Amino acid sequence: MRAHRSRHESEDERRRRTAEAAARQTPASGGGTAADAVLALQSQAGNAAVSRMVAEQRNEHGAGHGQEAPVQRSAAASGGPPVVQRMDEDEELVRNPPGPSTRVRGPRRSHKDGRTPNKLTAAEWNSLPAEVRNNTTKERLEIDEDPQTLQEQNPALHYTLGGLSRLTPGVPWAAGRSGVVEGLGRNDPGTAGYWAGQDARDQQMGQAARATRDAYTETPEDRGRRHADVDAKLAGSQDAMGDLRTLLADYEGVAIGVASHSGAEIWKFLTTNMAEIKAAGVNTVYLESIREDSYQAHVDAFLGGGPMPPELQAFVTRYDGSMSLGANGLGSLLTAAKAQGMRVKGLDGRPARRPATAIPANTLFQRAATMNTYADQVVTRDRRRSSAEGRYLMEVGSSHTGMHPGPEEDMQVYGTDFRQGEEFPGVDDLRGIPAVEYRKEKRRKETPGEEGGEEEAVERFRRLPGNS
Repeated sequence: MRAHRSRHESEDERRRRTAEAAARQTPASGGGTAADAVLALQSQAGNAAVSRMVAEQRNEHGAGHGQEAPVQRSAAASGGPPVVQRMDEDEELVRNPPGPSTRVRGPRRSHKDGRTPNKLTAAEWNSLPAEVRNNTTKERLEIDEDPQTLQEQNPALHYTLGGLSRLTPGVPWAAGRSGVVEGLGRNDPGTAGYWAGQDARDQQMGQAARATRDAYTETPEDRGRRHADVDAKLAGSQDAMGDLRTLLADYEGVAIGVASHSGAEIWKFLTTNMAEIKAAGVNTVYLESIREDSYQAHVDAFLGGGPMPPELQAFVTRYDGSMSLGANGLGSLLTAAKAQGMRVKGLDGRPARRPATAIPANTLFQRAATMNTYADQVVTRDRRRSSAEGRYLMEVGSSHTGMHPGPEEDMQVYGTDFRQGEEFPGVDDLRGIPAVEYRKEKRRKETPGEEGGEEEAVERFRRLPGNS
């Protein structure tokens, strides 16, 4: 990936210099706004240049004590989506670097050049799962997956490697077994390049989140009008499918927020109503539950007509079990989507993972900022494809809808600055679409000629409140 980028380095640098110069020539008043400059630069030079320009402008204005002058935003058109310029330079962001990510070797003496320093004792080597240990005659093991994916694919191997903390003395206890597996990879010159690639993705994620926040133009009044429109549309509907049809008639998609992915009844609703959902114009279901960089290729292979790949089957089985979804979970949704010829795309990825930090509120903010940005870019990139024509649904945690509260203090997201109290827009805000939650409500049956009647349960979608 990096070699491919370097072939275009001179052209990229020329475009960045031109765009930065044009952006800085934008007057502070009487012409374009700072937001216009950000949008122009973002479209020509990408996230990194936007973040660099914004940081320089803050320094030039002499803002101190963490109180920068706010970026001026042009008002979004009434009833329309927010004006957010999106980029096409971030293919690296959604791809894992080529492996291996981790190497270990057994106690047998080796004279091989470039051998890993991660040498196991005889007892440690013999504690590896038999199918792994017996698959090599040279007592060498190479792993391509990142630690989280390894845990999902081969929990026994992840558990054993994660117990080799004696080989990773610098990894804190709080990092857990995945931290130890990562430490094994970082300590090995033969796999350090993989982790340098992951670090680059993280830095790019921070820059992308900063650029997304700086380019977001919707005002509280704009959001209020969108919310009122959604409430009015839902008031005229009678059931959940009617709710979706009404909203999809005027919006490109609908974000369905869940308080918890565990046991959520929305999975059953989506699975049992997949044919009606398709008839309502929906072509794609986007899921936070699927990490694009680890599983999208397997999902595409399955939906394309093949059997479920073992990697995807292992993930689905583990996911549905851990979330107590039973027969109405991710597996059944994928099967129903395949039967209806629907597309399913993952919204999550490693750079959007929740970090291990000492300040929980900052941890939640970083997850919201990175996941919302990652998801928005997934949808933007995907909808450029002709196969993505039509409406879409997004399944996300409700914390990824509405304006997320800002951090409790100034902080950095992978090296990029965010200010105390700086809210971050939800996926519904970034896309300009409704955010709703699935409910079962009770209402009285209406019997002609009779008053009252028995109560019946009705499935409905109601707007998530969000922050204005």
